[in-house]
Amino acid sequence: MIDGSITAQEKEVCYNTRKSRLYNMKRRGILSHVRKGVYFPSYLTDKFLIACNAVENGCLVYHSALEYYALHTQSFNWLYVYSTTPFRTFEHLNETYIYKPVGYLINPHIDISDESYRVRVTSLSQTVIDCIRHIDLAGGLEELVNALDWVGTGKLDEKEMIQCLDAVSSRSVFQRTGYLLSMYQKQLGLSDSFFEYCVKHIGNNVSYLTPDEECDTYDRKWKICVPKLGRKEYEPF
Repeated sequence: MIDGSITAQEKEVCYNTRKSRLYNMKRRGILSHVRKGVYFPSYLTDKFLIACNAVENGCLVYHSALEYYALHTQSFNWLYVYSTTPFRTFEHLNETYIYKPVGYLINPHIDISDESYRVRVTSLSQTVIDCIRHIDLAGGLEELVNALDWVGTGKLDEKEMIQCLDAVSSRSVFQRTGYLLSMYQKQLGLSDSFFEYCVKHIGNNVSYLTPDEECDTYDRKWKICVPKLGRKEYEPF
């Protein structure tokens, strides 16, 4: 080639050579095929590392974030992952990786303890707000309140939570957040001003903590309907 360009035939040769090398390394157990176009060293089996590095800018969200922070009681064989590029659900090593958007990321936590790969996860404060917003993606109400019961004092950043609430801009989420976190105010070390901020944004509409057929008790302060046994059953000791 005089002009230095690569012909279509040469491109095909390069592609086939690379494909052959990948196949050979996979056959020899050096590489594992994770998803289309993505291979990892076979020794890499940590599901959190796989989730965050097999997709573009991967980030653990919802219940997967709770699990990362060890705030879960249930373990699932799937992970919720946010990516800047939506991806199709894929499976690897008996785990299923599912794309779930969050709409925003505020100060995500990045674990770089592995020199080659990193774990990226929503901050604890955003994780709590996201899970309150989508209780089903948190593993259900019981899973969520158990997580709140295990969050230590001073672990939640009020400013971050307010940023998240403002980003969501949903009155029902302000209602849910105010109701649930007020049950743990002392335990979490949350200020009165945080709840005053929530109250200002709840409006006059009635909201539901869970599907309306499950809710038969009304909380006047937060204008929210909750399961009858909700406060008694989920209140921390």
